[in-house]
Amino acid sequence: MLECPIDYFEDNLIFGVDKSCWAVFELKGFDYDMLSDESKIAILNRLTLFISNLVEAKFMIIPVSQDLDASFKGLINNLQKNDPLYESSVYQANVTKQYLKDILDTNGKCNDYKSFIAIKLIKINESEIISQAKDAFDFIIASIIRDFNAFMYIDTKDIRKSKVDSYKRMCNQIYNEQTKRMKLIKTDTNTLQWLLRRMMYRGLQQDVKLFHKTKEDPWIPYTSAVNLSGNDYIRPRKREMVNLFSGVITKVGRSIKIEHGKDSSSYQTFLTITNIPNDLEFPDCEWIYMLQQRNLQAEIYIHIRNIEHREAVRKIDFQRRAANSQIENIQVANAEIPDDLLNSKEEIDALEAELKAAKLPLCQTTVTICVADSSYEALEEKASMIKREYEDINFIVERPLTDQITLFMQSIPSVSFTIQDFIMRLTPTSLASGIIGATHELGDIVGAYIGKTGLEQKNVFLDLRQACLSNTSASTVFYGNLGVGKSFNANLITYLHVMYGAYGLIVDPKGERTHWITDMEALKGMITLVTLAPDRTYKGTLDPFNIFRDNVEEAAELAINLLSELFKINPKDGKYTALLEALNKIQKEELPSMQLLADILSSFPKEDSLQEDALLLSRQIKLLQNAGMSQLLIGNGTEKAISLDNRLNILQVQNLKLPSPDTKKEDYTQEENISTVLMMVITAFARKFVHSHKNNFKVILFDESWMLGKTVEGEKLMSYVARMSRSLYTSMILNGHSVTDLPNEGIRNSITYKFCFKTGNTAEAERMLDFLKLEKTKDNIQLIMSLGNAQCLFQDLNGRVGVLKFDAVFDDLIKIFSTTPVDASSIEDSSEVSNNAKVEDKNEENNTHDDIDIFSYESL
Repeated sequence: MLECPIDYFEDNLIFGVDKSCWAVFELKGFDYDMLSDESKIAILNRLTLFISNLVEAKFMIIPVSQDLDASFKGLINNLQKNDPLYESSVYQANVTKQYLKDILDTNGKCNDYKSFIAIKLIKINESEIISQAKDAFDFIIASIIRDFNAFMYIDTKDIRKSKVDSYKRMCNQIYNEQTKRMKLIKTDTNTLQWLLRRMMYRGLQQDVKLFHKTKEDPWIPYTSAVNLSGNDYIRPRKREMVNLFSGVITKVGRSIKIEHGKDSSSYQTFLTITNIPNDLEFPDCEWIYMLQQRNLQAEIYIHIRNIEHREAVRKIDFQRRAANSQIENIQVANAEIPDDLLNSKEEIDALEAELKAAKLPLCQTTVTICVADSSYEALEEKASMIKREYEDINFIVERPLTDQITLFMQSIPSVSFTIQDFIMRLTPTSLASGIIGATHELGDIVGAYIGKTGLEQKNVFLDLRQACLSNTSASTVFYGNLGVGKSFNANLITYLHVMYGAYGLIVDPKGERTHWITDMEALKGMITLVTLAPDRTYKGTLDPFNIFRDNVEEAAELAINLLSELFKINPKDGKYTALLEALNKIQKEELPSMQLLADILSSFPKEDSLQEDALLLSRQIKLLQNAGMSQLLIGNGTEKAISLDNRLNILQVQNLKLPSPDTKKEDYTQEENISTVLMMVITAFARKFVHSHKNNFKVILFDESWMLGKTVEGEKLMSYVARMSRSLYTSMILNGHSVTDLPNEGIRNSITYKFCFKTGNTAEAERMLDFLKLEKTKDNIQLIMSLGNAQCLFQDLNGRVGVLKFDAVFDDLIKIFSTTPVDASSIEDSSEVSNNAKVEDKNEENNTHDDIDIFSYESL
């Protein structure tokens, strides 16, 4: 009959049946993969110091699943119920949630890891209690009476209240000291309950049901307050601790079976590492973190008890002398020295040298790996796979036959060493080299689902408005080669934010989003598409005085900028002065326009020294009235103004002859020059848009954003929105090709969200790493240059960087965002989600985005 090893827990303290007390903390995860060797060594040193300053502790690395219900509940709760898109948004969120749950059911629920540590608190000395007592004599007498009462209440597990308070003070002291080395989070009662209760349900791929006091209030273990001879005690109810471990445990071969009724059984097996090779290189062989990276859904329990440095050296010296004595005796007998004795001598010498050099303690360590599944056959397969993984790198891994239940008990946080056979002697550095606590946090807790991380396949959520709410710019960039999914996924992020409450504007200089207005079912009637072409129908549409009818001063400023850019007017020229005078006059007119501006310029009197310049400029403006795309700029003030008040507004200009990003401005052709000026005017629409819908979040997507930096007005807009993003409650998304598209350091430093896709240029890869504030290591450069379709390095609001694989989920969106015939036919052949009604049943084995190669050509 097994005895429950826990008497009681409170806050983050566990009280063991052996009178011990353990403080449980969560290790705050840290990014690791993208670091340089120097930074990884710095983490190694911090972990080494952390471990060295423990007396006895147990690390617990536990696979968990992301809380999808909480994420999507938060997303839906943030929606406005009076939003016309509310029902569609809720439906899309619920379908996406089910899609992700189906993947978890197929591939295993666990796609994340949490690291915990239970630190044993040293028992409080009686002298400390005496010093706190008002009268030492009274304390001694009270102690005698207390001990007698404790004897009389031998069936209880009373815990002295003063001792609980002292343990809490010790816990705070340890927290304050150790969190300087590794960030710690104190667990709460709910987390402790989950840590204990989940052990009986390992491998069942189901949520662990916790006890609750009420629907709203968490469960707290019941205690009664008793007073024995003037001392306050806590009397826990032992049965409540026993109830946490529900299930019937039986031994099955080299595993255990925990039954929860007829149809539910958890099969668990425990592997122990009994030898770690001495020739492991760091970095590159992080033997603990390795299991997390491969997402084998195994738990790791590392129990350490440190021997103080001088005592450790003394013990090792004794063992070294014993080994030397054996070797001498064998040599005297002219016998062959066994290899295991020589190896043991080498290990002792190496261990002694390392301890003496760094003055470190010696860690008595057990490393146990728990593998679990609902099927015995699957359990055996997992256990064999993990055993092979470690044996391939020369670890010795055992799977005991008779100790499985004992190892199960030893995985409980408050249980100390129970089996001596598996204890290894390691230095803190050797243990720390396995890397404990690394994680891949990426994105936001609540927001739209956009894809998954790399190896771990962890879901990534994004809510750009969180940056504004955190007093940070929400500006975003997409950079990389053509054909890797930049525009596709910039479209996806814009669409998702519009669906979940934002207003959107897309500036599309390539004119390839016309079909959205008919094909995007979820936003039908909510899209305004403004198409501008070299046709008299659109004459004057982009006249600055048409754009800013309610602000003639802003219209005048835009007019002078576009004319200066178009006709290469220098502020020192007479034309510039004439233009300023004409603009001063036009501001007093009732119906200002570019055509009226030309008339005012042509009316300068002969005696005016600026007449010649004014006439020439007037003629140049009038010549544009019927000249292709430039006629869009010259109106008479009667044209219908463009409205950008719909939920998603697409402004596309057809037949723009955009110059190459590498072409110098002085080498632009006339068509390229006019196209660039038109882009400058279009940015004025964006400026107007960001000042609309003040209480709603707004997203502006600039396709071919490198062109913005080629004009004065464009650069000013980028700088303005990047700096004022928070107060404007707006995210500007720049979709370009290179980090060098950003015209100045101020804009560069204002970018928060960064999506860096594959590049074939080493110099650009290095620039991307600089931009992401990552070190320019060979591995990082190679990573960027080998990213696949729809993959990128993503930097989130908190500055964390990781590999992100975008996932559009819905096939109708994939078809809308992709205009390549190959892509469309491939999608039609797959099981599709039409009109946001069905979701593909996708997993790692079949019908992934890679299979249909939807990003093989970047058409958007």
